Amino acid sequence: MKIYGLVLAAGLSSRMGNLKALLPLDGGSVLSNCVRSLLDGGASEVFVVTGYKADEVESEVRKLGINSVYNPDYEQGMFSSVITGIHALPDDASAFFVLPVDIPLVRSSTIRALTFDFNKSPSDILYPAFKGKRGHPPLISAKLIPEILQHDGNGGLRKILEKHDSNSRDKNMPDLGILHDLDTPEDYTTALRFSRNKRFPLLEECEALWELAETPEATQEHCKAVAKGACIITKALNAARQNGPLLDMNIVQSAALMHDVAKTRRNHEAIGGNLLAGYGFTGISEIVASHRDTKIDQNSPLTEKEMVFLADKFFKGTALISLKKRYEKTMCKWADDPEAAKAIGERQKRAENLLARYEDETKIRIIDLLSDQILVS
Repeated sequence: MKIYGLVLAAGLSSRMGNLKALLPLDGGSVLSNCVRSLLDGGASEVFVVTGYKADEVESEVRKLGINSVYNPDYEQGMFSSVITGIHALPDDASAFFVLPVDIPLVRSSTIRALTFDFNKSPSDILYPAFKGKRGHPPLISAKLIPEILQHDGNGGLRKILEKHDSNSRDKNMPDLGILHDLDTPEDYTTALRFSRNKRFPLLEECEALWELAETPEATQEHCKAVAKGACIITKALNAARQNGPLLDMNIVQSAALMHDVAKTRRNHEAIGGNLLAGYGFTGISEIVASHRDTKIDQNSPLTEKEMVFLADKFFKGTALISLKKRYEKTMCKWADDPEAAKAIGERQKRAENLLARYEDETKIRIIDLLSDQILVS
């Protein structure tokens, strides 16, 4: 099947005050982010529909090495750009994405999931959704092209899509970007902040990941407790650190929230890491994959990975527990298995060495720090 992408970049950008398509974003432009998501997600080719300030937009399109098509009727609204873009599609199109240029934060993993699902089981329309709310871009079957071209434009593309709702599907994804419009300068400021943090999930995306992975509620509460503890000990380490890099609190928090996302599965740490990497959250996937046990060179500074590892060892469910008692409970469980008991003892020793390194650097006992902070909050 051949799936193509249409990026609608013909609008006036009146509320933004600047041409949206060419605003800087994530090392490129708003337009290049849209194109990259579609191509990286599996679109065979992307066509950019231009209109307002076409020469400037087409100059960027040429740099990206893709195709553009001019819509002379762009002032009539977005549907005219949809028609222009559809006319440019090759005859072998099986389906096509429609992505307005002011939705530049869609993850390529979302496009990839939609492409895979459509190839496996075609439907008239496949929508990305975030926690049940539909977003952009819809993936539309080429079967609808004749009907779209014959439409009088009233109600725009949405009118056609609504008629086919009974043969459409939603694909839930942990991708808040599918809902983020870039209409105002304030929206652009949010997009800049979001794009800098794309390698790890935002809090709302963590909640969506729990839902998708069917993480038990009790496990979610444990993860929240570990995240709170991890942030507390990271803040103390940053305050005490004289040399070496300061740790990123956002990475610590999101990794801790996600560390047991796949808890119901065997080898849950590895599966959780793979799950996150598959969704594009590579900034925390390795931390999650190694939270059960961790090794660090004695001369290497403590990182976000060790903060999540340590915090996890101090919580049994949502209750504080000492490192010693945590491993005693595990050891009792496997007391009749000498090989398992040996492995647990080795992990305990590594954890105690790591704890000693932390407390030596901060001059603070973690159990005291967590007891004080958790009780007063």
